[in-house]
Amino acid sequence: MKLNEKQQKFVDGVLTGKGRNRSALDAGYANSCSLDSSSRVRFEIAQAREKLSDLTTIKRVDVIDGIMDGIAMARMQGDSANVIKGWSEVAKILGHYAPEVKRIELSDNQQRIRSKFEALSDDELLAIQDASIIDVDAKLPN
Repeated sequence: MKLNEKQQKFVDGVLTGKGRNRSALDAGYANSCSLDSSSRVRFEIAQAREKLSDLTTIKRVDVIDGIMDGIAMARMQGDSANVIKGWSEVAKILGHYAPEVKRIELSDNQQRIRSKFEALSDDELLAIQDASIIDVDAKLPN
């Protein structure tokens, strides 16, 4: 069952962003109560909104494609600053500026040395820091 002309005018008004009551008045109704209770009108509005949302959905790949086109145009014009800016935007979208997680694993021997240093007092650590370095050639006993 199709909508009549007044109902279609109401649906069009709602879809263009008018309020429900304003759309009802423009369509020739006293208020939107009868239209809000009509399952056919609600179905038409929901279906139209779904179509609009499908048309206006911009995906991540669409944005990257657009930026890549801009980079290509900037490259043809010899505009290196905009080429770099375009690549910077692509890198942000792809998450290349996200902080990296670095994991450092210590061997058993390194862990023992670390434990010994952690057990030292501040004065002992400062004494090690202030110690002078002696440069010698070590010879192994025969």
